[in-house]
Amino acid sequence: MRIGSAASYHNDVAVLQLLSRSTSSSGKAAAASSGGVSSGGWNAAGSGNAASSLLTYTAAGTLSGSAGTVSLLKTMAASSTFANAAKGVVDDQVRALVRDGKIATLPPPKDFDPSNLSTAEQNIYHVVQGLQSLYDIQPKTLDEALANHVKTIVDTYPEMIARMKDGLASGTLPESDGWKDVIARSEADLEAAQQGRMKITAVDDPKLVQTTNEFTVRFDGIGWSGSGTKTTANIPALQELTGTKNVLAGGGPYTSNYVISW
Repeated sequence: MRIGSAASYHNDVAVLQLLSRSTSSSGKAAAASSGGVSSGGWNAAGSGNAASSLLTYTAAGTLSGSAGTVSLLKTMAASSTFANAAKGVVDDQVRALVRDGKIATLPPPKDFDPSNLSTAEQNIYHVVQGLQSLYDIQPKTLDEALANHVKTIVDTYPEMIARMKDGLASGTLPESDGWKDVIARSEADLEAAQQGRMKITAVDDPKLVQTTNEFTVRFDGIGWSGSGTKTTANIPALQELTGTKNVLAGGGPYTSNYVISW
């Protein structure tokens, strides 16, 4: 989205294939915690019925034990709070619990097999774990958003540029298609990231940047997928605001809207 038309579209996790996700972080839950959880179980703040316990539950880490995960899922399945999740449907109540770190981080599919659970429990697992994956990758501050962007470029662009150069040399990427320009722009972006010349600016005007927090998970008959944020931006106006053609707009549930420029 460096150079574009008056209205540009960006989706940071357009179709996140949740079943293939191989990592899960416990940091978000730990930071928001006031309760406790062992490696194989969980604790609720207070006692009483399943619904009230879950609504006051705060997580202190990631559930790594199968028994603890199953126990928590069965408790959620008995709660009206997760009635829609049990049907594979995301609602605002569950979004808020996940967003605010109120549910212990469930293990990713590579570490947990839900096939022996009931259909409702399986649906809750995929909905909650999928939402946790989506929220987990969202930056918590503008500085983190910038750092993530810079890291992505520094980590991935060298290999990408090398592949494009190989393709150009072998003829699989025709020079007539403008690949030399693409390589040059990518090298300039990499240099800016390496030299610390990228900066981030909060944008409060929705006519310049507007982010929609979708955060939904769905089953398409084959597997589970989800989407997080969708950002629309007035690229020419942002270019004028920042004084450069190199801009990337974004936003999320924990930050204001912003523009990264270099």
